[in-house]
Amino acid sequence: MAQRFAGKRVLVTGGASGIGQATAELFAAEGATVAIGDIDGAGAKAMAERLGGVAFAYDARDPAAAAKLVSDVESALGGIDILLNIAGIMTWGRIEETDPAAWQRTLDINLSGPFYLTQAALEPLKASKGNIVNVASAGGIHPVYGTSAYGISKAGVIALTKSTSLEWARHGIRVNAIAPGGVATPMHEKSTAGGGVDPAIFTEAAGRNMPKLTDREACTPAEIAAAIAYLASDDARYATGTVLILDGGQTTG
Repeated sequence: MAQRFAGKRVLVTGGASGIGQATAELFAAEGATVAIGDIDGAGAKAMAERLGGVAFAYDARDPAAAAKLVSDVESALGGIDILLNIAGIMTWGRIEETDPAAWQRTLDINLSGPFYLTQAALEPLKASKGNIVNVASAGGIHPVYGTSAYGISKAGVIALTKSTSLEWARHGIRVNAIAPGGVATPMHEKSTAGGGVDPAIFTEAAGRNMPKLTDREACTPAEIAAAIAYLASDDARYATGTVLILDGGQTTG
């Protein structure tokens, strides 16, 4: 396998499972030293041990936790070359059904989390002339029925990506995002099965947001990880403010 990230120090949030796990595995396989920040501290530690990296328990809702995570990673690795904001949650519910607590939690984790960590990582990324890849969503571009809070939070991630890329170009820092459609992850399965969600939402969503590649299997975390790796690599050295969509055609409808 190519070693595009040999010697690179990479901070991955949400690296204990799903897209974050697949991404941490790919970067480590391509030579990076990986630091994982995750609310699941035990899962992050087990993953980091397997990959030869380091792990820290991290709550994306807390700005102080973001500052501490960056400080801990700098102490452990000597700096940060790449920040991958992957941690997030899925929230189902029509607008009128979304209570204030669910709304706030979704924004806190999906949008405020990347914002706090981006702020905290400025100095180490300036020093390394590094880059950031955020995980947004196709739902932040083209709404998915019954996921308003989630889609709005991910639209904010896209705005964060573009704003940061504009403001931090003067520091030599690239900032990009990927916008997946449905991905076969434990988080997606958990959010749609037994989560107290009205099954009618899924039926209606399928009717309103049919992917065009209906004959193919669901997108995998490994496929999303490969796209993240491209944006973070020197192969994409001229890409900043880019939102790479991998949604099977969902946003074309």
